[in-house]
Amino acid sequence: MAPPDAASPPTEPAAALRRQLIAAGAKAGLTEETLAFSLSVPARRLALGHNVAQPFYPCSVVKIFWLVACLAQIEEGALTPHLELDRALHDMIAWSSNTATNYVIDLISGTTGDTLLEAEDFAAWSQRRHWANRYFRALGWPEMAAVNVCQKAMDDDRYGRERQFLGPDRGNHNRLTTASVARLLVEIFAGETLPAALRRRAAGLLARPHDPGWAEAHPQGQVRGYFGTGLPADVLLFSKAGWTSWTGDAAASHRRHDAAWIEAPGIPGFALVVFTEGRAISEDLSFLPAAAAAALALVRESCSADFQTR
Repeated sequence: MAPPDAASPPTEPAAALRRQLIAAGAKAGLTEETLAFSLSVPARRLALGHNVAQPFYPCSVVKIFWLVACLAQIEEGALTPHLELDRALHDMIAWSSNTATNYVIDLISGTTGDTLLEAEDFAAWSQRRHWANRYFRALGWPEMAAVNVCQKAMDDDRYGRERQFLGPDRGNHNRLTTASVARLLVEIFAGETLPAALRRRAAGLLARPHDPGWAEAHPQGQVRGYFGTGLPADVLLFSKAGWTSWTGDAAASHRRHDAAWIEAPGIPGFALVVFTEGRAISEDLSFLPAAAAAALALVRESCSADFQTR
């Protein structure tokens, strides 16, 4: 189920939400250029956003794509399920483990990162690593045309083959747009294109508790400083956040993102994706919770107004 065209949303709600978000992040230096967001309510054919087609370094939000790619290979019989893979998929999403993610990438692509390769071997290796890009583009969704999801997850800079694959100008970083992430979330939670078993399992792995007690007990659980902190207790959250401080590579540093499917009583489920860039905003723990609260209020208001006009 395709979401409405994010390029032609209702202008006033989009502008109002943009103003709210810029104001919420202003003290941390957030600007219109360093913010992107997409909000999609497929049941209401409502989609709005800001800089929705602007590529961002996605940090660990890219792990949603690796999750879907891995589950697709399992569905197709190209990858055999096993307990270690189950553990890695859980830890990749729940705790954002880079080590778990890289195990999943190795299995999906049939590649490992190590010493430098010569031209022909490197070309063949690169072709295998680009498998996930080919998979998402083959789905035919226009939002996927510009995505790049071929790089492993790193805690700092890259070395050896992984640095070689990044390119001499470091131009081969992962990149996503908020529109592409929102589209994938809508397809998982409200679509029919992906296999039903894949969608069910992806949704289960993305489910994220966000009550204060759980967040306090699980500081690595991507709640504190992210959407979950800004949502009421009766809201269901399915999410994957991303964050980097300084990594040694300016093109992959100082980002704070969150991407979620949100279900609240009395309104349809909706996808919310917010990307930010900049040192101060990447360290700010209040902005993304405020963004989630503002988006929830907008969806409630929109649905209420829609109901009143019927």
